[in-house]
Amino acid sequence: MEIDRGCRGQQVQMLQHLLNTSGRARPPLDLDGVFGLRTEQAVRDYQGRNSLAVDGVVGRNTWTALGADRTAAPAARSPASPVSTRALPTRAVPIPSIRQMPLPTGRAIQPAVAAAPAPAPVPAPRRTAPLEQPPGTDIGAPWMRIAIAEKGVSEIRGSQHNRRIIEYHAATGLAAKEDEVAWCASFVNWCLREAGVRGNNSARARDFGSWGRKLDTARYGCIVHLHRAPRGVDASTGSSSGNHVAFFISQTATHITLLGGNQGNRVRESSYPLSQYRVMAMRWPGDR
Repeated sequence: MEIDRGCRGQQVQMLQHLLNTSGRARPPLDLDGVFGLRTEQAVRDYQGRNSLAVDGVVGRNTWTALGADRTAAPAARSPASPVSTRALPTRAVPIPSIRQMPLPTGRAIQPAVAAAPAPAPVPAPRRTAPLEQPPGTDIGAPWMRIAIAEKGVSEIRGSQHNRRIIEYHAATGLAAKEDEVAWCASFVNWCLREAGVRGNNSARARDFGSWGRKLDTARYGCIVHLHRAPRGVDASTGSSSGNHVAFFISQTATHITLLGGNQGNRVRESSYPLSQYRVMAMRWPGDR
C-alpha cells in the first residue's frame, strides 16, 4: 500500500515501528499512526541512506527495503469499520501466513482533511486535523512505545531483585517481591497502566485470554496469549504452566514475534515457532 504524508491508520503505525527498528529513526517516532512531518522526514532520511527515490512516499520499494515482505503489516481499516464479534474457537487461533499477505498496493486510509487540488503542476501538500487519540482506539497502541522503552530490563542473578520488575509486579493483585516470579502478565499490565489503559490486575498469563475484546486477526500491539505444552519451566517464557502473554509485533508462516517481559528473563522481542507454541487468544482493550 502506497502511503505518504496525511495518511493515518495501522499501516502508518507499522511503518513507524519499522522506521524505529529496521530504519533506526532517532529519536524514535511516536507510534501514533499519523503520517506527519516527523514521519515523512524519517522516511526521506531512510530513502536517502538506502539509495531509494527520496520522495517521502512509502511505496513497494521502500516497504521492501524496510522488511515489510517479512512482516505481517496490519491491514488498513477505516475507523468506521465494525469490530468482528465472532467468538474465538476453543482451539488455537490461526494467524494468516505472510505468504498469503502481499505487499500493500493501494492507498491507505484517507486523511482527515485533504487540501483542495491546486492549479499549479505540483500539488499542494495534504493536511490533517489534529489527532485526539484516546488509548486503545483503532489507530494507536500507545502502550507499545512504553514497552519498547523497557527493552533490556532483566532479572538479577542471586539474592538481589530488579526493582523495575518489582514495579511491574505492583501492577497486579499478586504484587510479588521477587523477580524470579513469572512476570510476563505483570509487564503487560504495567505497560497498559502507564498508557492509561486498565489491564486485568492478574499475574496469570492465561487470564488475558478473556480480557478486553477478541480479535480474529492479529494487529500490531494486540495482546497475545500463547501456550506451549509444559515440560518443566520454559526458558523462553519463564513459564511452568505453558502460558505466556505479550504484545504482537509480526508473524511469518512459521513464527510469531512478540515483545514482552520474562522472555529469556528480560524484556525483549522474541520469535516463537508456531509448530511448538499455540496462539490461544488475541485481545484488544475495550468492551467484549
